Amino acid sequence: MSNQKLVAAGSESWAAKFTTLTGHLFDGFCELSRLNLATCRSIFAGSQQHFEGLLSAQTPEQFVRNQVEILPWVASQAAGYTRACMDIASETAAKLR
Repeated sequence: MSNQKLVAAGSESWAAKFTTLTGHLFDGFCELSRLNLATCRSIFAGSQQHFEGLLSAQTPEQFVRNQVEILPWVASQAAGYTRACMDIASETAAKLR
């Protein structure tokens, strides 16, 4: 093969790989966007319920209790979001290899 044919074959191969890689990266970013939207919806729904609970508090003790009761929910939301982000990052990295 001549040098020109080798260069042409190499550039076509590189272009195909580049297109594939950018497609995988774009898919990963789309998944992160979906995760962010789902997390925002969940947080807004939970915040509304929490805010209603705060408004119904009659004493400072009830107010503090309502604040403390939301902590496990917040922790589970944060853990779920982190886990999902790591899964998306792992899947995207595996596709890029």
